[in-house]
Amino acid sequence: MSQEKQSRLGKLFVCLNVKDLQASVDFYQKVGLAMTGGDLADKWAILSDGENDLHVFEGHVVSNTLNFRGGDVFAIAAALKEQGLAMTSDAVTEDDGSDGAWIRDPDGNEIYFNTAPEERRTDG
Repeated sequence: MSQEKQSRLGKLFVCLNVKDLQASVDFYQKVGLAMTGGDLADKWAILSDGENDLHVFEGHVVSNTLNFRGGDVFAIAAALKEQGLAMTSDAVTEDDGSDGAWIRDPDGNEIYFNTAPEERRTDG
């Protein structure tokens, strides 16, 4: 995939599956991240140091996941398939209106391409 296409993947977020959300939030705050979003009652949080974002989920994801947000999910999935890669879940518009697609790397790590309607790029 060309550098131009790679830059269109969207912004990368690391999503961790955690056993105890509050313990994880407390830990990462001590590391130097601040909670900047999420919903503790719904068991997810976004932590940031202003440059890096970490998403932590209790019960929402089954494994640690790389999440690319803001790209054209349908174009990304098509380009990956053109490269001979098999999607674990092809690009679809999900129930919440976002576009999503899944693939696994050679080691089984999950990669999720997801773009909510308000995140869709309009610069082509």
